[in-house]
Amino acid sequence: MTDDELPREHDLPNGGLVVADEFRNHVRHAVTVEPTDRDLYKLLIDILSEAGERVRGTFAANVATAYDTLPAAMRGLRDIHRGGTEIGDRWYGMSITLNAARAIEDHRDREPLRLAAVGCSGSKYEDDGLMPAMERYKGSYWSNKSGYGELRDDWRVISAEHDVLHPETPIEYYERTPDDWRGVPVDSDARLPSGEPVDTRLDLWALNVHEGLAEWINEATDDVDPRDVELEVLLGQQYREPLEERGVFDALRTPGELTVSFPFQEVDDAQGGMFDQIGWMSDEIAAAEVATDGGGARAE
Repeated sequence: MTDDELPREHDLPNGGLVVADEFRNHVRHAVTVEPTDRDLYKLLIDILSEAGERVRGTFAANVATAYDTLPAAMRGLRDIHRGGTEIGDRWYGMSITLNAARAIEDHRDREPLRLAAVGCSGSKYEDDGLMPAMERYKGSYWSNKSGYGELRDDWRVISAEHDVLHPETPIEYYERTPDDWRGVPVDSDARLPSGEPVDTRLDLWALNVHEGLAEWINEATDDVDPRDVELEVLLGQQYREPLEERGVFDALRTPGELTVSFPFQEVDDAQGGMFDQIGWMSDEIAAAEVATDGGGARAE
């Protein structure tokens, strides 16, 4: 694409842009793109250019200043009323808006981000001091859960003591299950994801798990161009039920699409107890190793 086919841009001292729609060297319309909107604007220019769609004028600038993320822009472009859409201070016909929405959809048609949240282990090394969580826990149940987590793009540990843990976070030896928190009162004005008040320590744990998962998912996705997310939650019923009852998973949100699954309860081969879960995870790990290329990277 030549410079003549690109919008006229003028850098601002604060890092923003003025994007002008010019005709015969006269400015017909201009849009100020704030620094916070610049990444989305540049991404839209790239997507529309690659799709052969219109990039001249202030269309991309108006879209970038009207929406915060690419999925929001795609939804807004499809919000057609009376043959068009009002975006920023301009009205655009449905041809340009729907073509742009399809270009964005094609760009976003990629593999989702695959995340895993696994339960901690009841078996732990009792050494004094701090150890990374993935080294503190032990046993075949844990080695398969951690091995399964490492197959995904990222993973975390759900702990009754530490809520949501990065596997490399140093922790001390502890003994705790969710049942230890039942009926223990707390004085809190907070609300659970379900909207109910936080009255017990178990409620507070569920709230902390929700906030930890939400923060992790947010960090794992791109603010402007997020991928869809598939979250696998590998928990036994002792951990899953109190979290699910309090709306922890239903209240999770992402800018794109979020799918939450519970393999231990939903996959036939993993049902029946710990040993069935170990067998299923072991098979999944072995299958991934077979699919691994010679360089040691997981095959796509």
